[in-house]
Amino acid sequence: MSDRIFHTAFFLLVALLSILNTRSIAVAQDSLQSPVPLSELPDSVWSVDSIMIVGNAHTKDFVVLREMTLRPGVSITKALLEYDQNRIYSLRLFNRVQLHVVPASTPGLAHLVVEVSERWYLFPFPVFGIKDRDWSKVYYGVGILHYNFRGRNEKLYAAIVLGYDPSFSLSYRNPFLSRDGTDFLDASVGYSKVRNKSLVAQSGMENFDEKHISAGLTLGKRFGIEHAVSVRAAYEYVEIDDPLPGRTISPSGIDRLPTVTVSYSYDTRNLGEYPSNGTLAYAGVTKYGLPSKDIDFVRYAIDLREFVPLSSSLTLAGRTFADFVAAGPTPSYNHIYFGYGERIRGHFREVWEGEERIGATTELRYTLLAPHYFNVGKLPPEFSVWRFGVVAALFADAGTVWFRGEPLAINRFIKGYGAGLHFLLPYSLVLRAEYALNEIRRGEFIIDVGSTL
Repeated sequence: MSDRIFHTAFFLLVALLSILNTRSIAVAQDSLQSPVPLSELPDSVWSVDSIMIVGNAHTKDFVVLREMTLRPGVSITKALLEYDQNRIYSLRLFNRVQLHVVPASTPGLAHLVVEVSERWYLFPFPVFGIKDRDWSKVYYGVGILHYNFRGRNEKLYAAIVLGYDPSFSLSYRNPFLSRDGTDFLDASVGYSKVRNKSLVAQSGMENFDEKHISAGLTLGKRFGIEHAVSVRAAYEYVEIDDPLPGRTISPSGIDRLPTVTVSYSYDTRNLGEYPSNGTLAYAGVTKYGLPSKDIDFVRYAIDLREFVPLSSSLTLAGRTFADFVAAGPTPSYNHIYFGYGERIRGHFREVWEGEERIGATTELRYTLLAPHYFNVGKLPPEFSVWRFGVVAALFADAGTVWFRGEPLAINRFIKGYGAGLHFLLPYSLVLRAEYALNEIRRGEFIIDVGSTL
């Protein structure tokens, strides 16, 4: 019997003696058997009799159970075990998640043991970085993040940033406003002094700063584990230090923007940080301002992503996204871009500005090294389990931005393509090293963090 089996059996016995009040259904001692290795697990032979979670010293059981499709009475398959394992890992609360199937004494039933290794959840941290991937725009500061407040996957965040675009922000997220996890809440307040990004608003003159003060509250509801709807009410105060026509809607240089956003999302992705299967669909409508002669415009946003496994090592991933504006005039600080948050590889360091945007990206991903786990000695348990994988990718990006009244044509699209290596690192970090070409085959190397879709 392997060390893993002994380890799991030990957790089962301890749980039986010390966690009798858990919401998960306890496994009877006379039914303890060795877990069935996943490689030998036949599909649909057993149904779930009970679920036990071990290793979660801080995280509440219901946080884990909320993400699972396997529940008492559901037939156990390898596909569902892998899917649930990835969904739980996507909470970003654990370094490792393992699901074990333990046959029960009753024929046709099995106990499901979810074994987790928790991450550290409280991070006082220094803030240092560059804005817009430009080393002349350095910022620095200090912040604190509680990633699992009260063990309920609640997020508390506060930061003070100096240097380029100084700011202060405070936010709170509660995904369990109701105990069953159907209702959630987001709240935030912030202040920032932002250097204007709009080349149109600058118009060849000396650049200017924008002061933003904002507060917002989001209430939402999840339906199952795939569907979610939300409504966000917010208020933003924007002041320009050098008011000129177009920089704000109000001629005074001060805009006051009450906003309401209604959104819907559908998410079946197996892994949030770097999916290999599933769909993400998002649609949102944001109304800026009350109907008036000044601020009165609407933004519509859609984002569709699909991940299709072609084999155990090969995934075809695609994304299409768009952002449209309607009704009244749009101030310069509400313009959208390629070259800041969204980028076209091949034109990675170029800035394109408009009021509306459409884009698409496709990646063919081949797993060179499937994620492996390593135990690093002499570190606290929350930091001792490291996950590492390597994926090779071919990619193609395209997109365009435009102002209202301008034609939308294929020959206006910015395009690029290339290849790279994606490194899947501990604590859900993705590091990308890529080489991209544009339409005239001018190349550029790119080092970036996070998945592109």
